[in-house]
Amino acid sequence: MEESAKLAPAPLTAEQPVPQSLFVSFPEQAKTLALLYEVSRELTAILDRETLLRSIAERVKKLVNYDVFTVMLWNEQAQLLEGVFAMHYENTIPARFRVKLGEGITGTAAETRKTISIPDVRLDPRYIHCETSQRVRSELVVPLLLQDRLIGVLDLESAGPNSFTAEHERMLSTLSSFIAIALENSRLYEDARRNEQRLLGELDTAREIQRQLLPRGAREVPGLHIAASYEPARELGGDFYDFLPYGNGKLALVLGDVSGKGTPAALFGSLAIGILREHVVEHPCPPAEMLKMLNGRLYAARLDARFVAMSFALYEADVRRLTIASAGAPHPILVRNGRAEEIRIEGVPLGLLPDMDYDVYVLDLLPGDLVVFASDGIAESENPQHEEFGNERLLSILAKTSPRESVEDISGAILLATDQFSGSAPPHDDRTLLVLRVQEESSGVDYARMPVIY
Repeated sequence: MEESAKLAPAPLTAEQPVPQSLFVSFPEQAKTLALLYEVSRELTAILDRETLLRSIAERVKKLVNYDVFTVMLWNEQAQLLEGVFAMHYENTIPARFRVKLGEGITGTAAETRKTISIPDVRLDPRYIHCETSQRVRSELVVPLLLQDRLIGVLDLESAGPNSFTAEHERMLSTLSSFIAIALENSRLYEDARRNEQRLLGELDTAREIQRQLLPRGAREVPGLHIAASYEPARELGGDFYDFLPYGNGKLALVLGDVSGKGTPAALFGSLAIGILREHVVEHPCPPAEMLKMLNGRLYAARLDARFVAMSFALYEADVRRLTIASAGAPHPILVRNGRAEEIRIEGVPLGLLPDMDYDVYVLDLLPGDLVVFASDGIAESENPQHEEFGNERLLSILAKTSPRESVEDISGAILLATDQFSGSAPPHDDRTLLVLRVQEESSGVDYARMPVIY
């Protein structure tokens, strides 16, 4: 006990003066920490690299006075430190230089991952002289590390000897981790932006290819007036439509909706279109058989468990007959004499189950009749309150149409109504419409002579 008492420091008493360094160091340390926190918070919020580098130079200047400031970043592929930003006596200068690991003071700091302070570079053989270093006397190099992974180095130089203190080293070593995080965030942001630009370019190409797959030219066929509208919710949509000439006065109309959105859905839709076009040319068959065939082909493909809801309708011009088969698509709508009614026909979506049979609905049309096929993106359009547009609104719009209205105007009125209903709510699904009106007198044209336009 006596020996322990001898080793214990004497307690402070009222008669003993408290060291003045305590009153000085604590407030100064708190001020420095507050400044470091402010600087780190500002830097980690900047993503543009040029803005970030300039901001780093300005913020570090608040902590440590320097004459030359350089940031070098590690190029993993080239295995070199590359200068990306430099300020020489308040002027930004080109930073076109490279340093190997272990080369010079900066390369040594990067290799050892330790801060290096040189009181007088003239006495250090490692210092690499260049045009901007003629007046340099002292240097402070701080490695920028992220979980021991080298990001780069921060290099400060001064015209005076012994310009950098141990306190400067501590402050910059503390700040260096935040600078490394900010630089890495900036790199990831730039990579993401480049990837986004590349993807946007690829999506533009894919969107153009998808447009090329849809029918082109006039939507008016002898015996029928046809309007087709297609608005994808994304750059690439899962909806598609097609017109398939059968010959002998017959024309097939197809509207499909692939489960999901984006590129996978668009590719699956393109596959379905390709199969249909091939089969129509080689083995034209009735709608129910066509859906059965397509279901088997898509089920065999089993691409990412996707399926297709589809309406397949075959129009016979000579008798004004429309034979409809459905594979889980929204019910078509018949408008006749001011009344709009759904055509109730059911079916399992394509590619979902093997060996499916499909029913048909045969509709003998009259001159002036209107038939509308719509993807579920029409009725399921939502407003900001998440209420759906619904079939009742669609039926109400169609019941009010005039026989003198063109199919294009009717299609436009439906899309306008859904837009007004949705307001500021973004579309969550593709919107596709096929609007058909039977002409007053069928022309009896032979569709076998019609060119197949894809």
